[in-house]
Amino acid sequence: MEKIRLLIVDDVEDNRLVLRAICRKLEEFEISEAVDGHDAVDKCEVLRPHIILMDVMMPRLDGFQASKIIKERYPKTIIMVVTAVIDPKMEENMAAIGVAAYIRKPIDKELIRLKLQSYAGALFNGAHERTFSAGMVAINPFQKDIRSFKTIFEISSIDTIMDFGMWLLTKFECTRMKVCSNIDRIIELLYALLHREIKLGEALTITIEESFDEIFINVPLQKIVEHNDNIDHLIRGLGSTCLISGKMVAFRIPLFALEENDIPFLQCKKEPSLPIPEETPKESRSLGDTERHVLRESFIQKVTAVAYVKTLDADAYGEIHDLREAEREWMSWLDTLSLEGSEEDFYSFSNEVLGVYTSAISALYEFSGLSYAIVSLSTFLKAHAKLLSRDEIKRAQVLIYLEALREDLSSWIHHIFEIQDAQDIHYLDASFFSSCMQIESIVTETEVDLGEDNEMEFF
Repeated sequence: MEKIRLLIVDDVEDNRLVLRAICRKLEEFEISEAVDGHDAVDKCEVLRPHIILMDVMMPRLDGFQASKIIKERYPKTIIMVVTAVIDPKMEENMAAIGVAAYIRKPIDKELIRLKLQSYAGALFNGAHERTFSAGMVAINPFQKDIRSFKTIFEISSIDTIMDFGMWLLTKFECTRMKVCSNIDRIIELLYALLHREIKLGEALTITIEESFDEIFINVPLQKIVEHNDNIDHLIRGLGSTCLISGKMVAFRIPLFALEENDIPFLQCKKEPSLPIPEETPKESRSLGDTERHVLRESFIQKVTAVAYVKTLDADAYGEIHDLREAEREWMSWLDTLSLEGSEEDFYSFSNEVLGVYTSAISALYEFSGLSYAIVSLSTFLKAHAKLLSRDEIKRAQVLIYLEALREDLSSWIHHIFEIQDAQDIHYLDASFFSSCMQIESIVTETEVDLGEDNEMEFF
């Protein structure tokens, strides 16, 4: 098989190193780099890459302009945009020039590998249909008049999701068609929905039905879909081409009219989400049983930073990079929250900044206490976003503690992962909990009761 030529384009060297570390595990890929849009255009003249991972914000020539030039000269080149910003207008502009795939930050390493391997397989027609079974009874919720065969995919691993992705990309000739962003959304959404069940050992079946104008994808799940920001964003992008009802997910894709403008985008059904209950103010805020358990687990055995870092693989440094990038976002959001501090701003800060911290720290495995504290803080801020948007005094006090928490997290990254001089990787866990509790106490007007755990250096 011919080598897949992959070009990574980013003006930040650390970003390129992270992406290279993720992609180097892919067999049959030759990886090159470009430092900005101009360099990418020049490298394409020489390398003729099959796939490009393209950053958006770059000096001299940004990712949009570079992608436009490259797609005009080399229309078969697949460009995947790497971005932390989910902007419908940007997606519309990118789709218009032929960019169909997105890698959203914080980067899911398995998802980016799955997308790259799926497109690589589709480039060389490596995918194949599995089995056919006769049948006239439609199971899809869109159309009962179907052809007399079905295509069945048995999904039991990440590799089988990749097989399905390759089949789908090949079916719609996404390596050659101008617009296939809906296909990319479907692959990403299915990955998000199936990945968890596969890890739990659940085997699933994807059934494909066809009419003469459309294909229908039907996926029965073991559990009802749990919504989050990324899943909801993908569902909204798919519009009426996606239907989620209970434990069934279904898609419809026109076989001929692949331009996005030809597909009506209506609101998709989804299970109603439960509102977050308002918390009743308490006279005293003390550690709960779960918090005590998580903290004590952190202190069972001391591990030095040097010893811990030796256990990390190359992928872990991608998480550290995400944390440093999120730290810069955190600083920017503090300015926004101090000037405006709308309810929507607190939601965005919780999702776009605290969400990145939670994802990256969870992937490092050893810091369940810290991850728990940040998840709790994120949930609390969203539950009280309206109050904070209206009460300037409480908002100002909360922002002081958020800045202190950011500084603690920055110090934690520096002493554990950069200079590695910490004698105990959990030396700041109690301080993190303390900061989160202080924020809660300000909003709910309660006192913080540290109880017996005060001896664990909460301050």
